[in-house]
Amino acid sequence: MCTDQSKRDLKSAVIRVKFDWTIASAGATAPPMSLALSVFPLLLIIAAGYALAKSQIIPRSGWAAIETLSFRGLIPATLILAISRSDLSLERFGGFGVSLVGTLVILTLLALSLRLLSKDALDNPAFTSLFQGGIRWNAFVALAAAEQFLSGGIAIMAVAIAVLIPLINITCIVVLASFGPSKASVSKVLTTLSRNPLVQACVIGLVLNVAGIPLPIPVTEALDMIGRGALGVGLMAVGAGISLRRLTRLDWRVCLGAFMRPVLASTVFVLVGTAVGISQVQLMAGVLVFAAPAASNGYIVAKQMGGDANLYADIMTWQVVLSLLALPLWAQYLL
Repeated sequence: MCTDQSKRDLKSAVIRVKFDWTIASAGATAPPMSLALSVFPLLLIIAAGYALAKSQIIPRSGWAAIETLSFRGLIPATLILAISRSDLSLERFGGFGVSLVGTLVILTLLALSLRLLSKDALDNPAFTSLFQGGIRWNAFVALAAAEQFLSGGIAIMAVAIAVLIPLINITCIVVLASFGPSKASVSKVLTTLSRNPLVQACVIGLVLNVAGIPLPIPVTEALDMIGRGALGVGLMAVGAGISLRRLTRLDWRVCLGAFMRPVLASTVFVLVGTAVGISQVQLMAGVLVFAAPAASNGYIVAKQMGGDANLYADIMTWQVVLSLLALPLWAQYLL
């Protein structure tokens, strides 16, 4: 016979199962307002980072170290854990990978076509910054949005990072070297890639996955604990880098750059992914990649390789705003 305590335990378990099922299925059944509200946690974290930097509670000079911690420690821990434990079979992610690469090729060609404009209208530094603004993506924002919108989103996003980060870095460096004053050799490109913590984390995760090497439980728990802070810290770093004054600096180049990622790039991916026949979840994951704002490291690359760093920062700031508006609309359409 069941005791009163066991009945209470059983009832609690049923309630938890119902609650977990409701949360897991929310992406497919949530009304428009719920999806619109789901972006608010991301907005609040970004706003918190902005407030901490603006108020000098954490001086702007200190955010470089925080972003480095996230980029070199927290995000890699998340990627190693996600990739090592995921089913990365071609049957599951082959079409997704093809869609990602196909979209990147189309965007690259579209961005390169801007060089057909006269140099009086668009000089080389501005062109390379527009190119970077349309190609690079902020993995912090995409990972956080995937966690918010998709069940198992981190694992899917890890696949996107493994596929796109090396290709994007190579493409951007080649374009900057071709149209800027700085030249980059093949060895320099390969060295830059090999030192990228996200690339290193993806390689480690893939080796563990393919070799079937299970991580010891203490290591898994340690990586999980480290990774929990990745998304929040990364989004606060995005907020700390925002300057509202840049929102007033609008010209046709900024408008075009802001349009390229949240609107054009994500639409191209949906068209390519639909043609390939990938699932709705993978479509949404790809939209999170291509609707995310440009990565902040593009600003540093622009300064180092002769791009227009201020234009890149203006474009990136507007992309943050437009991305937060576009993501719930895409979620409502796709999920």
